[in-house]
Amino acid sequence: MRAPEDLTVLIVDDNDYGRILLSTSLEKLGIGRAVGVPDALEAIAFLTKEKADIALVDWYMPEINGAGFIRLMRQLGHDVPVVICTAYATSENVKRIRGLGLQHVLVKPHDDNALLRTIWAALRDHDTAAGSANVPLAASEEDDEDQVFL
Repeated sequence: MRAPEDLTVLIVDDNDYGRILLSTSLEKLGIGRAVGVPDALEAIAFLTKEKADIALVDWYMPEINGAGFIRLMRQLGHDVPVVICTAYATSENVKRIRGLGLQHVLVKPHDDNALLRTIWAALRDHDTAAGSANVPLAASEEDDEDQVFL
């Protein structure tokens, strides 16, 4: 398992305050580097140039939502474990998230202990499943076209 101070965490959230909260929490938890970007395209640009150990991704974002970002990231060959961060962890959203092959959801507002546990669980599960070809690119067309921005 990697040391917290060696991790780079990519935060993808269109809400400035959300990115600041996560960055502050990660700093308090001793995570080495947190990089916040406001949208999926900037996240892809970052991943093209640098490596992230894990991505914390908002579910509802304008233009390209969380599901669309995950599909795009996978299509471009970026194998980064993802934690979905949402204040809207409804049964329907959790079903969509699971349909993407993701198991880790952090409910906003988060507490630091839950954040750290979720990051470690996602990293552990990703390392265990490395090389698995059973991860779908997208749950459904509906997820890519979801235009509900709450």
